[in-house]
Amino acid sequence: MGCATTTVKLSSVAFNVILALLGLGAIGWIANNPDNLSREMAIGAYVVCSLIVLFSFLGCFAAIKESVCLTALCAVFLLILAILQIISTYSDMVEYKRRDGIVDQAWNRNEMDALQTDHQCCGKDSPQDYILLNKSVPASCYVNGNTADENYMYTVGCSVKLQSYYQHNDIRFLVVSWILIAFEILGFLLAVFLVINFRNKQRRMQF
Repeated sequence: MGCATTTVKLSSVAFNVILALLGLGAIGWIANNPDNLSREMAIGAYVVCSLIVLFSFLGCFAAIKESVCLTALCAVFLLILAILQIISTYSDMVEYKRRDGIVDQAWNRNEMDALQTDHQCCGKDSPQDYILLNKSVPASCYVNGNTADENYMYTVGCSVKLQSYYQHNDIRFLVVSWILIAFEILGFLLAVFLVINFRNKQRRMQF
């Protein structure tokens, strides 16, 4: 039993360190991809990831000190966090699907310039969208706004560019989210095992 407890104790410390690194990595990813989340979601994600890092280090300390109370607190936190993150990840998946209409909304509101500049695209499907409506192709469709040379014009439509951009980032976001959830659940199970063993050890020491 003592050997098994020591093994799980060391495993708990290792997993908490990895979980803390994943939390820091998620914070870095969010910071470098601000357009992938709304302001409210980004703030929520920063808070959650910061709590993950905090409780991961607390979990390491609790396991090393064999503290029943702190380990139980970490176990409860990880379980609640895993449940909330599953709900949040599902909500984010729904939110990503709604972004399919972002180009249509920008086109209908004549607000394509920001999209075209940021994603180096032109029109909904191609520059022909402007030509067919007898509109001049805006400067945002050109590299550095150089309208003097058509060779500098972006030829790919924004629908294709944004679909590829969000699809690539969605996959990375979901992978990181589900990895965090898996580690949180595993950390919860390890913490529960340690709480049981620490409590049994304390009882044996009383006799």
